[in-house]
Amino acid sequence: MKSGLGIIDENALNIFTDGSSYHKKQRAAGAGGCLVWVNEYGNEEYEEYVSIGWQKATIDEMEIVACTLGMKEANRFLKKKNQFEKILIFSDSKYVVNNFFKAMNIWPNSKWLGANKMPVENIELWKRLRREVNRCSLNVYVKWVKAHKGNKYNKIADDLAKRSAELPINKPFSYDETTKKWSDQNTKKGCVPIIGQEIKIRIISREYVKRAKTYKYRYEVIDPNNQSFKDLDFIYYNEYLSRNKCLHVRFNNEQKRPFILEVIEELECSDYKY
Repeated sequence: MKSGLGIIDENALNIFTDGSSYHKKQRAAGAGGCLVWVNEYGNEEYEEYVSIGWQKATIDEMEIVACTLGMKEANRFLKKKNQFEKILIFSDSKYVVNNFFKAMNIWPNSKWLGANKMPVENIELWKRLRREVNRCSLNVYVKWVKAHKGNKYNKIADDLAKRSAELPINKPFSYDETTKKWSDQNTKKGCVPIIGQEIKIRIISREYVKRAKTYKYRYEVIDPNNQSFKDLDFIYYNEYLSRNKCLHVRFNNEQKRPFILEVIEELECSDYKY
């Protein structure tokens, strides 16, 4: 049987989830989904759930939130109808599917540090989802469903997530200090090689990571002679750096744990603006 089809399990309470996040709307975001079950006559029934939206969020944040909302609805639903053997969450987010087990069973025992000894992304949201999963009397599993491929309930979840984002009232989950980028490219984590090189960058945003006691910076490469020119990526540094600063720095050589080792000099941004 092909994977990603979202086949309903008649012995489970099935939850189809989806999140949304829109670049053109300053990342206004939303989440929604539906509970699906098979009744005593062998017919499928479903209930929708949707939240008011968020002013700003990433798609990964909203995919986790959609699962959390789904589990809250499931816990409510099970109080009046509990003939199921398990909970089955369907998500079209491979980020959620690939990390769900770790977030439920591994990261809490490693102080929420990944294999690279750096804090994992979206810790607080994973914790919220874990709390709802632990409240449930049934075992909870996650399966991947292929997006926009004709699955009725995946389409419903997608429509609800979009509707949610149309009313972005909730405040963002986290704040970072951001300045406007020069590049027309999107940020892609890990796109810049980390090989111990000296490199010229411009700081775009700054976020303090409490668990690691360091700063996480988003930057763009400003040297036209560098093969990564105009690329945007993330780097860590233990000291405070101002946004909109152009710097000549030296990176470490750990691709999975990228750090600035040294700030060599501050550059004149007007010499590099493109």
